[in-house]
Amino acid sequence: MKQDEDLINLSKNLRFASSSFSSVAEICRRSGINRQQFNKYLSGRHRPSHRVLAKLSRFFSVEERDLFMKAADFERFYEGVESDITWDLRNSREFIRFGPLARMSVGLLRPYFGVYYRYHNSSIYKGKVLRSILCIYENNGLAQHVYVERFPGQNGKHKNEYVFRYHGLCVFLGDRIFLVDSERIQKNELTFSILTPSHRNTVRFLYGLITGVAATSFREPFATRMALDFQSKGKITKSQLKDATVLPPSDDSIPHEIRDYLSDPAGSTVWGGSE
Repeated sequence: MKQDEDLINLSKNLRFASSSFSSVAEICRRSGINRQQFNKYLSGRHRPSHRVLAKLSRFFSVEERDLFMKAADFERFYEGVESDITWDLRNSREFIRFGPLARMSVGLLRPYFGVYYRYHNSSIYKGKVLRSILCIYENNGLAQHVYVERFPGQNGKHKNEYVFRYHGLCVFLGDRIFLVDSERIQKNELTFSILTPSHRNTVRFLYGLITGVAATSFREPFATRMALDFQSKGKITKSQLKDATVLPPSDDSIPHEIRDYLSDPAGSTVWGGSE
């Protein structure tokens, strides 16, 4: 019975994964799998050998055991992956290893899900602290995050001259939280953050480092300290979004723990970045 169930799941999952390609012939050519044999797997008539399973998992960028998941579960984490990234990247061993690591991080990161005020010294507005709004959440079996930056006009004429929105993945590794994201509005930025997790029962502050590229005409790289201040569980609210802005370092709305962290001589500098 178990064997039949595995074959049924494999058949459904292969058909679903194959639907994002132009043809079965393309899949067989790229993966190096015999087309006649592949058709047997699609129809649920034959179980692939360990060697062929390894080829299938590499090609579809999943673990071998994932191919035998229930169809609904498989679709949730696989859907859209082929159209989002190149086949060469999906077929690389490094990318295949990253997927399970990202999925395993979800349980470890659940205590940190929620909305935070995110503070760091600005690479654009000299001598100012940028407060953006960040949310860590679970989606499609992965820990993901989004944050929004809002920059007021320096001449005072525009309430918000620049708005940036970043989306990315969160990974828990080596007792650290890693955030990797891309800017989705202008599509011209990637940032990387490392945070030290809190092991208290109630998470309030998270401290770490952010690196990226300044959104100026010089486009210089920068790195500086960053701190998160937990606000609430759930999604970002409109009232929280209004608090995204640029502040003087002495502003009383910035918690004194974060002011001290950012103003420390070792952390107040923005390395690189054109200000």
